[in-house]
Amino acid sequence: MAHYFDSSQKDLKSNTKILTFDFQNHTFTFTTDHGVFSKGKIDTASQILLKNITIDSTARTLLDLGCGYGLFGIVLAKTQTLDVTMTDINERAVALAHLNAKANAVSVDIKQNDGFENFEKRFDLIVSNPPIRIGKKKLYPLFKHAIDHLNPMGELWLVMHKKHGALSALKYLSELSDTHVVAKDKGFHVIMCKKSH
Repeated sequence: MAHYFDSSQKDLKSNTKILTFDFQNHTFTFTTDHGVFSKGKIDTASQILLKNITIDSTARTLLDLGCGYGLFGIVLAKTQTLDVTMTDINERAVALAHLNAKANAVSVDIKQNDGFENFEKRFDLIVSNPPIRIGKKKLYPLFKHAIDHLNPMGELWLVMHKKHGALSALKYLSELSDTHVVAKDKGFHVIMCKKSH
């Protein structure tokens, strides 16, 4: 069975759906499909992160890590003055992200990539609704690589549910950066990690 964090969805039947999302006086449209995360609706966790993220005026570059069909990158490219890069391991998600960037008239750089493999660029901001189902053995190294790919004083913003390990992730991330919970809503924790150097 294919998962949204697999690289290819070629054998999975396509059944697209159009979602709309209102944010900061903009209405966005997103095409989703089988084999990508939260195909049927804009997921609650991502909405909570977007509602609570604060972006410093000095930030210039942003990475939407595990971008799926492109929610974070496209919304933040439209509503902020940021140079946005979006990556996902999932080939179908990347194709949808390209489609959605065009539909919402934003200019973003979209790449198919497994985490930070062969990826040297650094960012002022990294935003992610991380793929919890890959398990801690893969997830925690992904967190570490994300912090490694921040510029000095850069910020990693994550959203995780308490029952999906938010508290243990918080403990781990606190060992790597200045980390705190920005908001709690419906069991979800919005976590911000600032790189000190």
